[in-house]
Amino acid sequence: MSLLVKRRQIGANGMGRPRKYPILNGPVNDLIFAAMKRDGISKPNEWADKWGIGRTALRTAMVGRQSQSGTWVRPDVRTLWRLAKALDVPLVYLIEQFYDDLDNTDALWPQVPIIGWVGAGSGREEDIQEKYVPVDMNLALRGNVVAFKVKGNSMCAGPKPICDGDVIIVDCQNKGRVGSRVVARLVDGGFVCKLLKHGPTGNYLVSTNPSSDNSYPVVIPTSSVQEIVGKVIEVRSPDSP
Repeated sequence: MSLLVKRRQIGANGMGRPRKYPILNGPVNDLIFAAMKRDGISKPNEWADKWGIGRTALRTAMVGRQSQSGTWVRPDVRTLWRLAKALDVPLVYLIEQFYDDLDNTDALWPQVPIIGWVGAGSGREEDIQEKYVPVDMNLALRGNVVAFKVKGNSMCAGPKPICDGDVIIVDCQNKGRVGSRVVARLVDGGFVCKLLKHGPTGNYLVSTNPSSDNSYPVVIPTSSVQEIVGKVIEVRSPDSP
């Protein structure tokens, strides 16, 4: 008899004594047991390690409801994302199983902060009402991802335009390469979104829409750049559905 089955029986016996282990009645335990059998693993902790799921987090998912009123001991959505990959089921399926009593599950999705304006230049900034923007779980798991709101149309041209009012998602762990759209912090403290190019004297930043009225020059040399903040990995337009 496996340790898992023994623990389940101990939890079920009760007899007025505190349970050493809770009853395992999570909503997808059958899928978890089947996946463990598929992977040739008999111990939940070892299976959790294989798929990068926290051991305590997996235990939480397997515990399930713990009161007569039906209160869940719920895993967080990042755990469900990893569990979905391990079970080969859609993430939305697991969300429906564990958060079926919530009216709005959109609030469960990870968000990244909008940390300021980009491409505006001094004197044109204004308060940003939105403080956060929801992102796909794959982006959230990268780690250091932030967002900026775009002011100006200096990059509103070419096959992947970035226009006034857009929100751009930036991966701060990826500084980009020649040809990438990047966000840079300049020596004057302002942030710009430009195309990273290379010339005879080294790298420089350039606008894709030189005809735009912009607070910064069309071409910015590296001597004016304090740091490359990161590569633009997603553009969100206010007109997008």
